[in-house]
Amino acid sequence: MTPDSDPHAPATHLLDLFRRHAPEAAATVAPLLPRLLHALADGHAFVWLSAAEREAAASAAPLVGHNGASPLVLQGRKLFLARQWQLERDLANEINRLSTPIRADERPADALAAAKLQQWFDGEHARDQQAAAALTLCQRFVLIGGGPGTGKTTTIAKLLALLCAEATRRPSVALAAPTGKAAARMSQALHRAIDGITGLDADTAAFLRGLESQTIHRLLRLRPPHMTPFHHARNRLAVDILVADEASMIDNHLFWQLLCALPDHCRVILLGDSQQLPPVGAGAVLNVLAADTDPPDPDTARTLHALLPAAWRENVLFARHARLHISHRFGSDSAIGCLARASASGDADTAWQQFARFPNHLQQRHGTPAQQAEAFYRAQHAYWQAVDAGDIGAAFARHTDTVVLAARRRDAAAFNQACLDLLRRHGRRPSEWFAGQILLITRNDPATALANGDIGLVLPHENGLAAWFAGAHGLRRLPLNRLPAHETAFAITVHKSQGSEYRDVWLLPADGDDFTRALLYTAITRATTAFSYWGSEESFRRALARAHPRRSNLGSYLHPDPA
Repeated sequence: MTPDSDPHAPATHLLDLFRRHAPEAAATVAPLLPRLLHALADGHAFVWLSAAEREAAASAAPLVGHNGASPLVLQGRKLFLARQWQLERDLANEINRLSTPIRADERPADALAAAKLQQWFDGEHARDQQAAAALTLCQRFVLIGGGPGTGKTTTIAKLLALLCAEATRRPSVALAAPTGKAAARMSQALHRAIDGITGLDADTAAFLRGLESQTIHRLLRLRPPHMTPFHHARNRLAVDILVADEASMIDNHLFWQLLCALPDHCRVILLGDSQQLPPVGAGAVLNVLAADTDPPDPDTARTLHALLPAAWRENVLFARHARLHISHRFGSDSAIGCLARASASGDADTAWQQFARFPNHLQQRHGTPAQQAEAFYRAQHAYWQAVDAGDIGAAFARHTDTVVLAARRRDAAAFNQACLDLLRRHGRRPSEWFAGQILLITRNDPATALANGDIGLVLPHENGLAAWFAGAHGLRRLPLNRLPAHETAFAITVHKSQGSEYRDVWLLPADGDDFTRALLYTAITRATTAFSYWGSEESFRRALARAHPRRSNLGSYLHPDPA
């Protein structure tokens, strides 16, 4: 589509602005604008130009420049919108500002730390976690990356226990995640991990159990309508340690806002899986950090040798990140683990073979939305029993037994409508609201403390119905007339499922470039026990062939040219 063919296209408005200021240069860049804005919508920071396009763009001053003073920035054959070019540079500056080594007087004594690391990370199965904790003792900015079940939260719980138990004063600790669902799950997982630490003193254990995760938006106090943060570079958070979970979901702008709000001395610990879906907005910070293979600096390496009982594996520790490879949830004989590992590597032959290898846990299925809804209703028999009994606790325990994820919103909507039609035939949907209805909150709402992505259940209360939500402190009730923006959600998109895990996952795939390896891997790793693929082998293989990494220049800014 050309800019002139759609008067409402962003490229059209931008080109109109350019024409008013520099008509000749605007004519030169006009063919590039739709591609550039489309790339930005897909999360990329720039587009690659051919040699001829680069030569033309280089002559399009004052619209194209090299230092951010023009609306478009040209670096070699990369063309950026100036705001994205500047944002990645600013983000790199913040990461570099916070990436300073920890001085010896800022961490527990090496002998004590080494003893605790040996005690709390005992055995070969915990070796990666031990190395990750040691690196985080030495460095102020660290990514701990790994797939599901590799022990990221366990590592953090023990690391925080070590830092807090031996500190002369209790550090201020902030736990954050991109969504309310991910924040709640982080709190629950952390509290469970703390309970499993042997020999932890009661005061420190109580302090750590009192920590609650919150959304990054709430931490920064982002204020509508423009979502300006209360905490920023001139009003920073009083935080000594920040732990941010599900970091793969954080886009460039929110990452930059978060880091700007942190004081120079703050330890920043990011947790995430770089194989998962990148954020909805532009950027892929986690992928850039995970791809950085610079070794620890010599001083850090010497400290690591003092802290660790044996040399660490070369593929575990790097300057800014630690990789956890050992999955404690998915072993070599785990159906989900074998499928996830093959999918992450793009090995379509091995991945598809797992369906025949584990027929009790992995299935390929076919059916219309109506047939899918019938099968789902049967699979959720225990959930509907709990609904009929008015057992709210059991309903929450069983509604995630089987969860339907869709690659696209329209497929989720078609499945949800099929479910509503089926429930009407079964007499379970007499009106707009009905017992057993599953809700998805679609907008952050501070007044009710509900966040975009939160899941609620409509269940009986007294003589009527109410919406119930699971939080860090248990179940809470909300009158239906106080619900913020929401939709019925017997199926949700894979994007909305990030930060969650379910026993049995059904995936409704899609054809097209947006059904990628990362999306398929993310769906698979939401499951703990079983996975059903409601599509063809061909669509499965095509998805694994679509790696589509985000185009970012952040990595080059993190390592500026000394000259």
